[in-house]
Amino acid sequence: MKKILNYYRPGLGESWLIMIGILLLAGSVFTAVAAFVLNYIFPGTLSLSNPNGWAIPILYILPFIAVFLFVWLRAKNKSKEAVHGGMPGYPNPPVQIGQVPLVFFILLLPVLIISMSVIMDPLTEWLEMPEFIKEMFGKITQTNIPTFIAVVIAAPLLEEWLIREVALKGMLQHMAPHKAILWSSVMFGVIHMNPWQAIPAFLMGCLFGWLYYRTRSYWTCVALHALNNGMSFFLVAVLPATIVEESLRHLVGNQTFFIALGLSLAALALSIFYLHKHLAPAPSLRMHYERNNVVSTDL
Repeated sequence: MKKILNYYRPGLGESWLIMIGILLLAGSVFTAVAAFVLNYIFPGTLSLSNPNGWAIPILYILPFIAVFLFVWLRAKNKSKEAVHGGMPGYPNPPVQIGQVPLVFFILLLPVLIISMSVIMDPLTEWLEMPEFIKEMFGKITQTNIPTFIAVVIAAPLLEEWLIREVALKGMLQHMAPHKAILWSSVMFGVIHMNPWQAIPAFLMGCLFGWLYYRTRSYWTCVALHALNNGMSFFLVAVLPATIVEESLRHLVGNQTFFIALGLSLAALALSIFYLHKHLAPAPSLRMHYERNNVVSTDL
């Protein structure tokens, strides 16, 4: 399976096809059909009216099945073409963190997420959701085990696979790194399907994309994503709804907030500067091969 996927690197156009055509459109149709069949066989299985049911994680995961099937079939066809044409697979650089100690690298992850959250607080305050959107999100974001699995486990695993491991990895093979990171971040915002999440997701995506570019670590992006979602889930679980809906600036006051904002800007800047200096250089994606190289058919 992994060998086959090394023969597929979607460019910008095909990455957009995957996001819009496969995930959002075909995935929605696939999900609707699968949900209808499941509810017909097991009535009420995927009912959103049951706050403790498993509808949310199941309905969230189903569209990604359509995406996985599309990616696997495209990769399988590309691998067959490569075998017949005597072409090797694309480079698949290993994970690398250079001179950054692993423990220190892990400790930096919550620093990055917390500082980004504080910095984006004025933006999320400005992009306040309308009341009907808040009510809709309140119905599907219960603090229970199924929602935890969907938000803190499934979302990081599946979205980071799609955005970083498929789209960004592919675009890095076809365009300049800064363009690939920006386009993947735009896609990360678009798949959230509403401006109140899309713009913060774009900014987070820029950070995740840069770290993926430098480290090639899917699991680093998953950890950052899970930390971000887990922090939100924890706050919703332990704090009253009226407090969760307030911006940080309104909760702590202007003076305390601006001190926290200054510290967060400094922490984020210093962390990124340190990582930029001490992470290993971004791996080369140049393909070295002879046109008539023989490619193994053992895929």
